[in-house]
Formats: sequence, structure tokens, C-alpha cells
Amino acid sequence: MKPIVGITNATGMIYATRLLETFYALGAETCLIMSREAGTALERETDYSLPRLQGLVRYFCYDDAPALPIREYDAAAMILVPCSLAAIAPLVQDLPLSTLQKTAGAILKLKKKLIMVTSEPVLAPEHLKILLAMAYKGATIMPYMPSFYHKPASIDDIVTHHTGRVLDLLAIDHNLLKRWGEDIL
Repeated sequence: MKPIVGITNATGMIYATRLLETFYALGAETCLIMSREAGTALERETDYSLPRLQGLVRYFCYDDAPALPIREYDAAAMILVPCSLAAIAPLVQDLPLSTLQKTAGAILKLKKKLIMVTSEPVLAPEHLKILLAMAYKGATIMPYMPSFYHKPASIDDIVTHHTGRVLDLLAIDHNLLKRWGEDIL
């Protein structure tokens, strides 16, 4: 399993760290592309340092690095978490500027799975246009909206449940969540 995780400068770093921890535990050869600004949000929102985060992945680069050779890396999918719509908007017009944008564009062109875990709490019409355009290009839009049927007792439960849903989209077996109708107590 060779996922690419892209971290933009948006709130929701706990979702990124949990996904990276999960991929690490599963033995994935994860590639992490991160904007330099995301490092500030990482330290502000979590107890993670950049070296600790880098320890969870096989490959790391900043968003301003040379483009990844996607065909040679043979990534199974790319997950943008948290995904700022401002960071992904240039893809709507096929004008990628950063390594993250170029990689996401290449993933879509190769008909591989691109999951956007969006962070905007309020969506203006312009945001909805970006999301719709990306969905038409083949991206899966997955805002981090919590569900409560599993009766979460903590933020950790909510984040773990969402991580399980990402793994579901990637068809990866896991036991991170209870399915609807399963005993939740």
C-alpha cells in the first residue's frame, strides 16, 4: 500500500496525524507532501513536532519541492487532510502551482482515488463550485463531519471513526469503527 497524504494549511491536523499513525501501523509506504505553513498549524493544534510526523512516513517533501514522479511511485491514492479549498482551487482550472496540486492533478489523470477531507466550516457559493468541479474531475469530497450513532465519548473516538471511514473509501480492512446496526455498547 502506497498512499500519498497531502497536508494543507488548514485546521484539522488531528485528522492528518491519526491517518498517518494508522497508515504507519498498517505498514504502508506513505508519502507525505506538506505545505510549509501547515507546520505552524500542526504545532498549534497537536502535540506533534515535524520530526515526529516525518517518522511516520517513508517519503516526505514540502509543497514547494520538485514534482513527484507519480508514475514511478505508483501511489494507490491520495488523501488531502486537512484540505483547504484555497490550496486546491487552482486544480479546477488545471493550473497546478505547487507539488501538492501537481500530485493531486496527476492522481486524477491516472484515474486513481483522490479524497479531499475538507476543512471549511461554512461554505460560500464559490466553495461549492470548487467542490463540485473537483467531484466532476473524480475527487471524493469527505468533510470531517462527525457522526454520533456510535456514541463517541471523546474527540479521539470521533477522529478514529472518521479515519475508519477514509480507510473504507480506500477498501482497506480495519476495525476502527462499528458499522451501522452493530452493537455499539
